[in-house]
Amino acid sequence: MMLSKQVSFIVDNRGNRQAAVVPIDIYDELMALQKALQESRPGERELYHFHVKGAVASGYPVGQRHQPGFMLLAGSTLVAEQADSLREAVIELRLSLQAKGLLVTEAPGYRLTEDYLFNSPSLAASLVAGNNRSGLDAWRNDAGFSLKASGFGKKE
Repeated sequence: MMLSKQVSFIVDNRGNRQAAVVPIDIYDELMALQKALQESRPGERELYHFHVKGAVASGYPVGQRHQPGFMLLAGSTLVAEQADSLREAVIELRLSLQAKGLLVTEAPGYRLTEDYLFNSPSLAASLVAGNNRSGLDAWRNDAGFSLKASGFGKKE
């Protein structure tokens, strides 16, 4: 997390901050964010979609490109049945979202009532599909490119 990293400041003779010295990974992330902002209009996010067994879900990656979270958008639908092999964390999350009223039954499956941030695209895709999925492969943009093909999940 960025806040736990060491940042040093260069100050003038009055104690006013003039420059910051930050770890290189923070600098790289800031440069990537700056580039992304220059290439897109404010408030515009590239949406990724996942269609499986009648469920239709949409969302977008959030945070660091090499290990993004994933914001699943309200209105996304989920498959009702879940595989026996589904990870326990996904099963517990589904039950928790149902208990909070964020997942409601809507034939033939479920519908998400509010945007929800997942800590990984795979967790979001597994919840939608009801079985274990690689989110980097499952989520695709309008041009048909997966998150992986779009450069997400790559260690630098």
